[in-house]
Amino acid sequence: MLTIEAAGNWTASQVRTIAHPDTRPFIPSVEQIIDHAWHAAQQQPGILLFDGPMCRLESYSAGPQSLELALSPTSYRIFFGTNMRHPELADQYGPPILANPLGVSCLLETSDEWILLGRRNASVAYYPDRVHPFAGALEPADDGDVFAAARRELHEELALKESHLKQIHCLALVHDNLLRQPELIFAVRTNRTLRQLERLMDHTEHRAGFPLAVSLPVIESAMDQPRLLTPIAIGSLWLWGRQRFGQSWFDRHAPAITAAPIP
Repeated sequence: MLTIEAAGNWTASQVRTIAHPDTRPFIPSVEQIIDHAWHAAQQQPGILLFDGPMCRLESYSAGPQSLELALSPTSYRIFFGTNMRHPELADQYGPPILANPLGVSCLLETSDEWILLGRRNASVAYYPDRVHPFAGALEPADDGDVFAAARRELHEELALKESHLKQIHCLALVHDNLLRQPELIFAVRTNRTLRQLERLMDHTEHRAGFPLAVSLPVIESAMDQPRLLTPIAIGSLWLWGRQRFGQSWFDRHAPAITAAPIP
């Protein structure tokens, strides 16, 4: 379901991105598959598609005090035609054939002790009707600042301003094994209440909030619902729980995931 590539508790000054040449191979038959998937989806009513620029993860290096990410350009159309619709292309041509855009997901903790996730709309292109963090992808306009991308997503989806964010840490680089996509998971604390956030929520992607009380039984119960929560949502709760409930709690849940050594 999920692979933890690297985990930590990195601040903005500890995460660095560098530009890298695009190494995705050009194979005409694969490009035809991408085009076909994109045009077929455009014919389906109610599906929201926009071919925006994205940032492909080429490689990374991580340690307890630093995370470095090498990035190249890609686009949503390539992501849609590979990771989303045809991840099996990686089995035939190797993982570099996929777009592999770097996602950003924010697990949000409110001032009144709630974790807030979002219940996705039926019209979104992936994981419709599932519970997912407030998330998006790193874009070239973010100038390689993954924390800026996280703040942008929170502003777009919940109208959160810089003054509303008390703390934001990057907890991990993970790999969604269904989409085969890399994703950064952030833990964000806000000075807004649950009621304030639900009132300000943009419903373009999420039809409702999915609040969880900051309680061990509630969190563990939610993690046992893989048909409702996305892999990234469950992984976000695991990683947040590692900070909140300790390493031994995290280790008890580790058989459900594949994890690199955790510093």
